[in-house]
Amino acid sequence: MKAKFFLTSFVACVSLASALEFGGMGNTSAGMGGAGVALKNSAWGLYYNPALLSASPKVKFGYSLGVGISEKNLAQLATVDIANMQDTATRLASSFSGGSGGGAGAVNGVVDAVDKALDTVLGSTGTTGQSTQDKLTSYLQSHKDGNYTDLIDKIKDEVQKSSSLDDLQKGLLGNILGSVDYDNLKFDNSTAGGVANALTNITISKGSDRGLDKSMADIALVQDSIKDSNLSLVSQNGLVFQLGSRPLNNTVGTLAVGLFASAYSSMSINANPDKMRLILEAGGNYYELKITDSGYTYGLSSKSDYDAHSLLAALQTTNPSDAHNLTITSFVLSEIPIGYARTFYFKNSNLNVGVSGKLMNGISVQNKIAISTNTDFAKELSNLTQSFNGSNASRAFGVDVGLVYEIDLPKFRNLTFGLVGKNLNSPTFKSTIEDVVIKPQVRAGLGYYTSSGFNIAFDVDLTQNDLLAISSLKQKSQMIGGGMGFLWRGMDLRVGAMKDLRQDTGLILTGGINLLGFLDITLQSSTKFTDIQNIPMPQYLNLRVGGSFSW
Repeated sequence: MKAKFFLTSFVACVSLASALEFGGMGNTSAGMGGAGVALKNSAWGLYYNPALLSASPKVKFGYSLGVGISEKNLAQLATVDIANMQDTATRLASSFSGGSGGGAGAVNGVVDAVDKALDTVLGSTGTTGQSTQDKLTSYLQSHKDGNYTDLIDKIKDEVQKSSSLDDLQKGLLGNILGSVDYDNLKFDNSTAGGVANALTNITISKGSDRGLDKSMADIALVQDSIKDSNLSLVSQNGLVFQLGSRPLNNTVGTLAVGLFASAYSSMSINANPDKMRLILEAGGNYYELKITDSGYTYGLSSKSDYDAHSLLAALQTTNPSDAHNLTITSFVLSEIPIGYARTFYFKNSNLNVGVSGKLMNGISVQNKIAISTNTDFAKELSNLTQSFNGSNASRAFGVDVGLVYEIDLPKFRNLTFGLVGKNLNSPTFKSTIEDVVIKPQVRAGLGYYTSSGFNIAFDVDLTQNDLLAISSLKQKSQMIGGGMGFLWRGMDLRVGAMKDLRQDTGLILTGGINLLGFLDITLQSSTKFTDIQNIPMPQYLNLRVGGSFSW
């Protein structure tokens, strides 16, 4: 099935696909839960907070290479049995739809079974000529205690005797009839959709049929994934050199220069918001399915609503503007930041003020693929390798400003507070579908150090940062995290944890080790996993290799 092929191919293309949030550079902060805004012993103050240059006025050199992957609501789509999901929902809806027929009690399917069962429990006398809804109303009025066992048993008997239902429908209905909300079971007294006494509303509780529960869970997963999804890859790499000393800082200040090279790519589904309702066609009638925490409701719909709003109609359309789209964005960003910071001394405290100007060059390309049964996904995905032929290159200038406040008491002088605003002027880069705008990002942090080599750091994003993904719901990131480091002669260890408050990737554990300065390895991994080809993979994973020196 084409839909199944698309989902499998999509997961296979993970190598094409992260988010352009605050990000991370270097290994020291990465091992301590991403905290770097007030981390004085890192060589990467130029990236995290330019005010750190004068807070730790030394000569520093650092290099780092990193790659990370994150996923949300996409990989699990490959595990969905699309054919079974659609067949189960349609089979149930067709059981409710009846067929063409004459007078009361003459329609097919479950409508006929309910009508005949009502005749039996009420007694045929006085029910002749009444609609199925009128009979049901009479029955409910005479059973206000809510005990409908006699009616349920009779409906089950009529279902098994029905010549209009196949064995699969009979088995499914036999399981669910005891879980139907009969107080909200509705039939149309007139002729709806060409069917006399058509069933217009039925609510079924969860837990009545395992197969139905699985199909409904798959439908909800597909709907949620189309609304909010992302599969992304990011590689952030850099070199940094800081020139400083205590005498130089007291007279001139501290300077730093760097070279940052980052590559971002993201795959996401940009849904058509008008085509998200679960409307099915069955037996010439149209039913809308609504899934709640407690169960499922089928209500009678129409062909016009199906054509205008159905998720299935969007998957079958030949018009790309009506379809949901898979959007692929690739963005390569190079930066040359030059930073300057100066310390202002006060009684029992110091204030460091820093600024960084960044020459930025961006190369961006975006592609859009219509998601429908008429799309040749093999051909479309193979064309992605040529996508940079139509790329857009543009330049911009970015500004970062930071503060670091140091406590300087005689017996307590190792606590620092940091605040940084990055990309305050919103650097913008041209692209093929939507311009890439790096909006201002604000982060606060604190750090504490001891003379024995133990240090603690903690950061929190004060702004919600946009992700690179183009989807119907604007995706955000907002990180919070921290950790601790242990410094020994020739080696240091770091551990920490962080959490994205806007992305459900679970708690992200971090750790790193540095040997003799030149070799530093850091790993970040989420505690929430997803299965890809039956292999459990973290929903967030980042590996960095680098090193740093200071004197």
